[in-house]
Amino acid sequence: MDRMEEYRAQGYTVFEGLYDETTMQAWRDEQDRLQTLSTEGPHVQERTYWFGNMLERAPQLMWPAVAHPVILDFAEQVVGPFVQLDNLTLAAFPSMDPEEAAGKARAWHRDRWGRMPSGAYERPLAFNAICYLQDLDDEYGPLRVLPGSHVEPIALAEEEIRKPHQDELLIYMKAGDVVLTHNGLLHSGTPNTSGRKRYFFSVYYNISWLKHTDTYTGPNCQQLINWARSQQDYRALRLLGQDEHLQSRANSGFQQPDEARWHQWAQDDQRALEETARRE
Repeated sequence: MDRMEEYRAQGYTVFEGLYDETTMQAWRDEQDRLQTLSTEGPHVQERTYWFGNMLERAPQLMWPAVAHPVILDFAEQVVGPFVQLDNLTLAAFPSMDPEEAAGKARAWHRDRWGRMPSGAYERPLAFNAICYLQDLDDEYGPLRVLPGSHVEPIALAEEEIRKPHQDELLIYMKAGDVVLTHNGLLHSGTPNTSGRKRYFFSVYYNISWLKHTDTYTGPNCQQLINWARSQQDYRALRLLGQDEHLQSRANSGFQQPDEARWHQWAQDDQRALEETARRE
């Protein structure tokens, strides 16, 4: 089974070893820094472990995670050259008491813009690229998934949402691995009982004609947009909410198989990028 077949059948795929320890330590340090800042000063409310709009907060640090070519190449095979960054979150789960965590899942859910599946595979409206910044073991807590639940209309009663599921698969990801999930996949974390924070980040992508959650009007994201436009980097522009081919490509007439048109458009984008590089 190749990666695309796996993704369509299971609802997820894991890219192993995309990030090295130096890169991950910088992300852990940034989460620590933001968490410390959130607990200082006269206007502090309550401790938070989750930080959104990370591209505006730390563009040089986080852009490589948003624009990783391995992830984007595959994502464009899944949905076509319509990949937009919906939101980027750098976060951690604190540790909890093992007795309190025993026999629990964090919360089964499908992601934003999901819906109850129809029984047939459908192109996702959104997909999540999740990277854990330490190896997942039984103490840190594995990722739980219900393979195929992006296709099958599996429903959960309220009392089942925070319990292990008989059909679940536990994924013990290594630090630096990235799992890309279909937004219709039922999945859950596992309570962290390690005594340390469980660091991770989530790059949540959606289709470029949908609204995006993060804001790209700040000076750092505007600088990225201007750079991408100067390079004719249409992939980067789409990530930042600037799909300059949306009207023509989303209204193409649809006389050819989607995958053939997507491949053609991706080649067009690459040629534009190479043309700019030659001029420079």
